[in-house]
Amino acid sequence: MIAFLPGHNPAQLDQSGRVYNPQGVVPAPFPRDIPSQIYIGPTQTLVFSTAGLPTGVYARAVWESPIFNLRPYYGAMFPNAASGDTTAQGAVSIWLPGGATGKLWVQITNLLAQNWSTAGLRVTSEEFSAIHNPVYLAAITTPQDITTEVLGGAASALACFLPPGMGYPVAFYRTRLTFDYVQDNSAEPGWPFPALQVFSAYY
Repeated sequence: MIAFLPGHNPAQLDQSGRVYNPQGVVPAPFPRDIPSQIYIGPTQTLVFSTAGLPTGVYARAVWESPIFNLRPYYGAMFPNAASGDTTAQGAVSIWLPGGATGKLWVQITNLLAQNWSTAGLRVTSEEFSAIHNPVYLAAITTPQDITTEVLGGAASALACFLPPGMGYPVAFYRTRLTFDYVQDNSAEPGWPFPALQVFSAYY
């Protein structure tokens, strides 16, 4: 039963767009009239720390994507993961058919901001997922060394991540990049702030 405040006329029932579910089934059918979705992350300048690091690491910065909800059309199938723009855990919903064409793109820029910016720089990636609830997000890969993909001699580099599932991705997904200086550049001007920037997009 739905109660309405006195004098309030509810809007006309709308079964279009992302609420399309004429049979009231769970999971709901794929929504209608959903435009091509793209997530554009904020531009982030890496902040390096020199405290509390493992032996052989002189400075470290960490970048993380948001948690992506790659199956938002399942709605109530996931506890605390409503099919709106975000979930209670802050997951970003990606409305793509099955996620089949979606990839996370990460671009690192200002790699040549200082003449020492890439000297001794090591970049690793780690991926996280959860099959039904972002509360249980956990690492599904060990840190992978992607330094050769990032340090190609250009001022900018591109990395691409495809969530597991062979075109039918896991429900919740996140990527983390760790930037470590394994060479002591502390005598260089501007250390340890080379102003590396990270852009990200999911489409």
